[in-house]
Amino acid sequence: MIIFLVRRLVSLAPTLLGITLVAFSILNLLPEDPGATWRGAAPSAETVQRLRTELGADRPTLARYGLWLGALLRGDLGRSLRDGRQVTSILAEALPWSLLLNLGAICLIYGFAIPFGLYSALVPGSRADRIGAVLLLVLYALPSFAAALLLQETFAVRLGLLPLQGVSRGPDGATPVDLLRHLVLPTVCLALSGWAFVARYARASFRSAMGQEFLRVARSKGLSRWRAARHLTASAAVPLVTLVTVILPGLVGGSVIVEQAFSWPGLGRLYLAALEGRDYPVVLALTLLSAVAVLLGQLVTDLFYMVVDPRLRQRLLAGSSGA
Repeated sequence: MIIFLVRRLVSLAPTLLGITLVAFSILNLLPEDPGATWRGAAPSAETVQRLRTELGADRPTLARYGLWLGALLRGDLGRSLRDGRQVTSILAEALPWSLLLNLGAICLIYGFAIPFGLYSALVPGSRADRIGAVLLLVLYALPSFAAALLLQETFAVRLGLLPLQGVSRGPDGATPVDLLRHLVLPTVCLALSGWAFVARYARASFRSAMGQEFLRVARSKGLSRWRAARHLTASAAVPLVTLVTVILPGLVGGSVIVEQAFSWPGLGRLYLAALEGRDYPVVLALTLLSAVAVLLGQLVTDLFYMVVDPRLRQRLLAGSSGA
């Protein structure tokens, strides 16, 4: 197992390096002087020169990339051009909010998609199955910003059931109940398209498993529909696990729109603010963090795949031992 983990981590390094190189090169194509980016009082000539030296603005792009990469390996992500704070502290403030939102969305996606797909497989062609298929297509095609507006208009403005934006109503911070109420709408909005995708896949996967010979024989001998559902879930669990790697990039990208729409103080909203303010150190750090999150999500999915499929675990471990 350890050998397998080491090999997977080593294989992720070139991908991560390529992502950082492309992102750094694109950002450095944009002309922007550090003095124009610095917020607050107008900086002096000495301050501007110090910033240019610190950022390596007077050096070639590859040299600047080498300096940034060397600082990254030392755990230094630089300072924000907007307020001079360390980028690590800025990310540390926003990261818990994004984790809360994305983990809630993943739980919501699988918590609704698997029962829906299972029910559709047990009653194929029924009215509920046909209505559900149309609903999934609508949700999958609905853009995140449109879904956010609809949810806000319906549940916050018209019905007044849930808060419109933010994480707390009062200045003293959010209580658990207040936080949960503020979390509902952005989590649902972020999960909609992923839920539609996973539900359609689960529906097809369960239907395919329903046609397996052992289930047909068991049903012909009197196995109830809901006991057959237990066998269906175990049989179709393996392909559903791999969908995490498919929906995770969508969640990371979708959280940018959702957090902005609901004023959620996470990494997505911070990313937009950094792009608007030409805060290159923060943009690079967030790009790197997003890439790490997606790659680690793929690794975790591989490990979970090994847990739910013993045959794959034996093949992978045998291959690692042989190598």
